[in-house]
Amino acid sequence: MNNVETEIKSHVDAFVSQLSGLVRKAALEAVANALRGEGQPAAAAAAPRKAGRAKAAPQQPAEVKKAVGRPARAAKPTRKKGEKRSKEELAAMTQKVLEHIRSNSGQGVEQIAKDLGTTTKELTLPIRKLLVEKKITSKGEKRATKYFSR
Repeated sequence: MNNVETEIKSHVDAFVSQLSGLVRKAALEAVANALRGEGQPAAAAAAPRKAGRAKAAPQQPAEVKKAVGRPARAAKPTRKKGEKRSKEELAAMTQKVLEHIRSNSGQGVEQIAKDLGTTTKELTLPIRKLLVEKKITSKGEKRATKYFSR
């Protein structure tokens, strides 16, 4: 190798060494900040943790959770598994869904279920009945379906 090539190699080696040190330092700082809970973007801090992670999310008292405005879970039906709804229950739910769609046109079934405090599974039959009776219309497919009153 000639003198220029040796000098270039020397500079490249020095640069790689310096860069490796900086990367190592940045990684150690990131780990330290993560362990302290600092430096996370709001979305990352609020994201649910995957199962199997070593560090559990800190628990908040119930009063704080309510004050933060977390959505309540949908109420589970009081029927036994596999038991059908009575005609009265089904008619009442169908009417509630129709009234909700009339006042909130353009919502999807997930938002309707959330607003009514029930599950999407509970709304499947009432929505189908309303569609067949042509009291409502729908646009979109699958989870993007939106419902409108006639």
